[in-house]
Amino acid sequence: MNRILYIKSEAVRRLIPKAEKILSGERLERFRVLKRENDKLDSLAASALLEHALDGRIDLYYKDENGCPRLSNGKFLSISHSGGIAAVALSDREVGLDIQLPETRNFLSVARIAFHEHEIEILKKSHDIQSDFFKLWCLKESYMKARGLGFALPSKSFYFDLNEDKITLYSDDHEKWKFTLIEIEELYAAVCCQSHDNFSVQKLVLT
Repeated sequence: MNRILYIKSEAVRRLIPKAEKILSGERLERFRVLKRENDKLDSLAASALLEHALDGRIDLYYKDENGCPRLSNGKFLSISHSGGIAAVALSDREVGLDIQLPETRNFLSVARIAFHEHEIEILKKSHDIQSDFFKLWCLKESYMKARGLGFALPSKSFYFDLNEDKITLYSDDHEKWKFTLIEIEELYAAVCCQSHDNFSVQKLVLT
């Protein structure tokens, strides 16, 4: 059961007035404190994905002590949103998903804050620094999520090597994980999982 579902956040705009009836628990509390409309759309989009992915059993969803999403039925999931798209990965094994809208920024300045020295060297030598930057960013976040630690895991404590189509993780548990780089619409995306089965990708269309 390795799959990724995604939805464009704009598709749930009509649900904003109904949010108090649709959402419950932690997701409702989070929605109530959101001020920006785009954040509200992202939150509702993620809830719509969970509702569909869990066949309505939204009660299975909770967050652990590190703030990472969990399921009480023994399955695993990871949620990400960026650029007006929300996505969720589901698996029978530990999984992490990250999606990123490519934007122009000072890539090396950001990398010096969040990336390992080896990854910074990759960017310095890169012929397409934007592509390599977002590939590395998605890979790193997907791994941190799959570990169940998020940003509690120092982002400079491990690193990746990009060699054509081969992705190599340098970490103390590197042998546990399989990484896949994909594209969702115009976004970069990476999924990290203990399962070596491929992930299907499906767009959710609300009716």
